[in-house]
Amino acid sequence: MNNKKHPSVLKSLVGILDKVEKPSRYIGNEYNSVKKDAPFSVCLVFPDLYDVGMSHFGVKILYDIVNDLDFAKCERSYLPWPDMQKEMQNRSIPLYSYESYTPLDQFDVVGFTLQYEMSYTNVLRALRLANIPIRSAQRGEESPIIIAGGPCTFNPAPIEDFIDAFLIGDGEEGIVEMLEAIRSGNDRADKLRKLSNIEGVYVPSINKQVRKRVVRNLKRSWAPTRQILPYTEIVHDRAVVEIMRGCTNGCRFCQAGMIYRPVRERSTGEILDISFEAIKQTGYEELSLLSLSSADHSQIREIVSSLREIPYTSLSIPSTRANSLTVEIARAVESVRKSGITIAPEAGTQRLRNVINKGISEEDILSAAKLAVDNGWRRIKLYFMIGLPTETDEDVRSIGNLIDRIKRLGFYDLSATIGVFVPKPHTPFQFESQIMPDEAVRKFKLLNWTNRFAKLNFTDPHKALIEGVLSRGGRELSYAIEEAEKRDLIFADWDEFFNAQRWMDLFEEYSVDIDHIMGKKRFKDEFPWDFIDSGISKGFLWAEYLKALRGDLTIDCRNGCTGCGVCPNFGIENVIYGVRE
Repeated sequence: MNNKKHPSVLKSLVGILDKVEKPSRYIGNEYNSVKKDAPFSVCLVFPDLYDVGMSHFGVKILYDIVNDLDFAKCERSYLPWPDMQKEMQNRSIPLYSYESYTPLDQFDVVGFTLQYEMSYTNVLRALRLANIPIRSAQRGEESPIIIAGGPCTFNPAPIEDFIDAFLIGDGEEGIVEMLEAIRSGNDRADKLRKLSNIEGVYVPSINKQVRKRVVRNLKRSWAPTRQILPYTEIVHDRAVVEIMRGCTNGCRFCQAGMIYRPVRERSTGEILDISFEAIKQTGYEELSLLSLSSADHSQIREIVSSLREIPYTSLSIPSTRANSLTVEIARAVESVRKSGITIAPEAGTQRLRNVINKGISEEDILSAAKLAVDNGWRRIKLYFMIGLPTETDEDVRSIGNLIDRIKRLGFYDLSATIGVFVPKPHTPFQFESQIMPDEAVRKFKLLNWTNRFAKLNFTDPHKALIEGVLSRGGRELSYAIEEAEKRDLIFADWDEFFNAQRWMDLFEEYSVDIDHIMGKKRFKDEFPWDFIDSGISKGFLWAEYLKALRGDLTIDCRNGCTGCGVCPNFGIENVIYGVRE
């Protein structure tokens, strides 16, 4: 395809940038972005605002991998804010890439990352803005191949009519094989046939079963250090190093903890090398250690202590398991700016924490918070959920009691987010129901007294319900999703654009059976995602669900095999460099 620089797009942009909010979101060509010539072109699209998409690490990884290929070049795009969309449509400016201002319909491949279900209508809006047919069946030889990856692909059914091929699981190796297959195909049908033969790739028009793609180790070459620097403030504006992938804790509500098994750690030496290089290449003064639970890395003490050698650099440790925050970690971070600590107790009582297999006690939580106070932190963020299986009103009230006890330890700034539990695919709780918004509101009211001493943020229960429907529904949802985009129900994850009543009216109009989708399920019931092999057997998930109802714990698989099936099914095992205490 013709993929040269497009001055006409650039010229048109100049005429509208003074009419939109934060024009720096749209100008591209940022420092460290890659501009190259190659016969094969790929555009990675994060289907949300630039401010959000520029913070996503997975796109950074794939961007580097593709641009390192001799035959391919990779560019980026994001969904413009509504004011920019209006100006682009008025001037007939198509959605374009940020490196060469090339319209997306002129790329060989357009790839979307699906990080959250509420972005599905954004994907369709991006296709519409790019003048690419919305449904796969409508695309001809002149259209790009549309691919998608990310956690939402573990139930691709609701959006599979719009995507030509999904890459399910780890993308580092699979993306290269996909591009090679597409490049070598004779026509569109041949390209899709070749894609369907790649492990981890699901082509809705061909495949019947597919198993996720897993990489055995995190290669050094997959760690992006020349990270692109934005021209405007973004959500997470810092250098990032992925220190491990996967999780062994076995929290029963956590989809990421299930689908990204097994754990693969990076060694201390490699993490330090990547960290120093990332700071050098970007000039950032903050470094984030990325993983599902960074304090669970078996060498976290050594890592954090060594990172103190980077001058004028603040260290960011994402959400931390309360029993993993050690004195050594707290002291190591003491020398840099106190950027706040995040802990996710999830539930207010020990009984309910056992149900979800959180594996921490109230003593663990309070001890970790006390250690943080003693070592200089005065800001703390807490995360809880309501609507968990077997939950009682006393469990909910106990959330407030726990917040009170943590506040009294000496934090001057305490905030707590109270979310509504969504039973996600490929988790033990996929068999559980989700509470309806009216019940969620009733439970929220049980915590109103906590506002006297803490900043409470209650997530929208209607939004949680729609997220649940989109995550658990089947292919029949495609018509509702398509109509939602036509009715401007985009940026649905943004409070200022979310309209619960319009979504509910749409579901009713298209006969979406919410009670069935969100109700309890039995082992023999079929799920829309059963054809996706995550490596974890359905039998194991059912057994874990029954253990949850009994309040029985399952051990951390670092301490012994739990029988989930991932390692023997894929011929792999946890990559752990030290002994975690």
